[in-house]
Amino acid sequence: MKTINPSISKIMTIFHMDKTYMKGRRNRLYDANETEYVDYTSQYGALPLGYNPEEIWRSIKTFKENQYPSLCQPSAPFFAEELAIQLTNLFVDDLNICTFAQSGAESVEAAIKLARAYSKKEKILSCHKSFHGKTLGALSATGQKVYQEPFFIHHDSYPKIPYNDLQSLSEVLKTSGDEIAAFIVEPIQGEGGVNIPDAEYLSTAIALCHSYDVLVIVDEIQTGLGRVGNWAVTSEEKLLPDIVLLSKALGGGLVPIAACISREVLWTDRFGLNHSSTFANNNFTSSVSLSFIQAIKNQDDFFENVKERGNELREKLDQLKEKWPGVIKGIRGRGLLCAIEFEQIDASDSFEMANLISFGGYGYMISGYLLNVHHIRIVPFLNDPLTLRMQPPLNVDRCDIDYFCEAFDRLCEILYKKDFYLLYRYTVGDCRIPVEVRNYRDRNLPILSSMIDETSHLVGSFAFLCHYPSTNDLIKNTPSFEQFSEEELKDILKWEADFSGAGVICKLPAIKGADGNYAEGWLIGITYGGEEILDRPKEEVLRTIKDGVQLAKELGADVIGLGAYTSIVTRGGYDLLDEGVTLTTGNTLTMINATEAMLKGAHLLEHTIADSTIGVIGANGAIGRIGSYLLARKTSKLTLIGKNGNNPVANYNRLKKLANGIYLDCLTECKENTGIRKRLLDVLHMARWTDQFEEELSILDTWLESPTITKSSLPNVIDPIERIFEALNEPIPIRYSVYLEEELADMDIILTATSSMSEFVPVHLIKAGAVICDVSQPPNVGRDVQKERKDVLIIEGGLVQYADPIRFGQNLGYDAGQNLACLSETMLLSLDQANKSYGIGGRIRMEDVYYIQRLAEKHQFRLADLQSFGKKVTDEDILNIRAEIVLRQEANAYSSSTIKEAGK
Repeated sequence: MKTINPSISKIMTIFHMDKTYMKGRRNRLYDANETEYVDYTSQYGALPLGYNPEEIWRSIKTFKENQYPSLCQPSAPFFAEELAIQLTNLFVDDLNICTFAQSGAESVEAAIKLARAYSKKEKILSCHKSFHGKTLGALSATGQKVYQEPFFIHHDSYPKIPYNDLQSLSEVLKTSGDEIAAFIVEPIQGEGGVNIPDAEYLSTAIALCHSYDVLVIVDEIQTGLGRVGNWAVTSEEKLLPDIVLLSKALGGGLVPIAACISREVLWTDRFGLNHSSTFANNNFTSSVSLSFIQAIKNQDDFFENVKERGNELREKLDQLKEKWPGVIKGIRGRGLLCAIEFEQIDASDSFEMANLISFGGYGYMISGYLLNVHHIRIVPFLNDPLTLRMQPPLNVDRCDIDYFCEAFDRLCEILYKKDFYLLYRYTVGDCRIPVEVRNYRDRNLPILSSMIDETSHLVGSFAFLCHYPSTNDLIKNTPSFEQFSEEELKDILKWEADFSGAGVICKLPAIKGADGNYAEGWLIGITYGGEEILDRPKEEVLRTIKDGVQLAKELGADVIGLGAYTSIVTRGGYDLLDEGVTLTTGNTLTMINATEAMLKGAHLLEHTIADSTIGVIGANGAIGRIGSYLLARKTSKLTLIGKNGNNPVANYNRLKKLANGIYLDCLTECKENTGIRKRLLDVLHMARWTDQFEEELSILDTWLESPTITKSSLPNVIDPIERIFEALNEPIPIRYSVYLEEELADMDIILTATSSMSEFVPVHLIKAGAVICDVSQPPNVGRDVQKERKDVLIIEGGLVQYADPIRFGQNLGYDAGQNLACLSETMLLSLDQANKSYGIGGRIRMEDVYYIQRLAEKHQFRLADLQSFGKKVTDEDILNIRAEIVLRQEANAYSSSTIKEAGK
């Protein structure tokens, strides 16, 4: 398929529908392994008798044996003439001229030209949600913008009205009837979702159009020749249109052919001498069509069987609709043309499913499940991914109807019980038929928003771009995924990355601010896991993120937050500045809350903050950098840790530059005599009692006395500071290193804020009683630390508590009224109608910190209760940790004394 249609090939491959069928018989297909599949699509109705019907192959053999000419235009093609006679005999009145074509779309083109040539009017009226083909004229008449948008369709000549709406038809005819050549309409809208009009709609519409001298084209390409249990709706209802179109089934499943059947009065030389088609009036395809028509005529009860099977199918599906409420929204159809529409699944049940629905993958997911698990071939409507298209061959039997409904029963049970694991597992190669369906309905978490009244006003709209940093996030937001193994979850994240898509996960109608006004917002899902968003080609990832931004703008968002790694891969949003919207990385509030959480945790374990060694792992990152500045105002001992990667020297130098900036901030900006500033001033005071630091003190005094620093002239204060401290044999206030293992054992309080995908913090080197605040996504501190170091307090950073118990459905795994600080910052900026971006390029200024702090206080966004591995930290937890600290300290003391004794 890649060499035929790469776009469709991608979809088929993603949903494991890219089967290569080697043999087809009746409604069965077989792959190279002889695996049998039951087909319920009939090539969109073009296989009326299934694959390779014997009666038609016999006629082909006869054609070959008699060496009939296939193409002999402009001479008389005898099979084509016979077919024209048989087709026109199906209809009443004077529908007696056949213009043959190779496809339904081509027959529509012929009908449009015929109507214009006769009426000498230009406009072609059609209906919304209609489908008439994809050649330019047929596409222009099609009432579905999704197909038209790329091709510069001129809509002025092709007005649209609602289907099954006689009032709208009457109004447009009154105002524009003298400009309209024809009204083209389907007896049943097929591709539009199998929409069936009222009983009198077609006959009344025809009469209305004729009263304004507007021709009527009835498009029976989908419905004609048996699909709904008759030769055509036009003939069964004795309608009197001017043109009828047939195709699809007309080729008997083996050849492409179509017919535009018109009234003789419409024929003009203007059309006849200017319209032709090389492969039309084809004896070979016409002979095949004749054999198909004869095959129908040979069975007296053919149409009755079509109606019976169709009624049986819909009756059984209606029973399933009642059996599994909330799964099927509607079942529509006539004969063996059927549509099964599903209910929406929103973020209250599963982020995964909500996102899948949003970007159009739901119908394909279900089709892929039925194909791979139950060997049932079915497809969704291209323009409506919530609706499956069901149109088996017209000779389908009762057993195949039963087989489909048995498999569909199990599918409905899966959807009803929200066991989406069973729906998804074929994507990781597990194609077993489900035996037991677990019930996850009690894991539903409704979307909750603020209560508003008539005094509340919408002041802002926000969107937050998010993705799954780790496999655990899949489980948090789709509970049934807990049944997958870790490797299977990784495979799902890899599978999802192939979508390269963005969709709406959830809409929150209202988050209310302190003034009573509110903002609305959306979570926009980006289909990448943490590893995938970092490893896939940057151009692809950036394009997908920009698609998410564009979707947010179309929804009306005025502030867009960049969640998880969407900030990293866009260089802190820098690559999105040309999108013309307010952006935030959310790092400012994340760091504010993480700092507060660290200090609260330290207080619970009775650490003296000012004298504690605080370590920042990932100090060169955006969050780590601003966190280092904030923590330097709290402690006198700060350790900055950078990445010991491909270029440790460069990372070390960046850390030194960061330390230099923190020293400058303490000397020039910090007004309180606390933390690093207090330590600096105390040691500098000692240095003044000697005469060996005149040069160093002169440099430092310059910045203490006249703190005017510009970005282009950052002074070097770190070297004189370090010389003074080293000479006085005083511990340097800010240590920096790329070797975590050498520094970790001295850290009392630790902040981890890296983009690493791994849990790399070594268990055995952590200091007894340490407090670790992990804001990394996925976490850098693993459950092995939780299990083996019960003397350590590990807390999640950046979690915000709101005044109202709002909830984005599954809520990224958090309780109602709580969520990530980066998302919360996005909401705050929207409530404040901010028009300035924050955190772009990793740059966060202290004035930005103070602004976000004020907003959080104003709207009562406060630090949430401390959490550790998804659970609230309780008083009992703290008491247990304190007890473990004592035990570990005693064990360490005993170990030390034993070593000393052994040394003696």
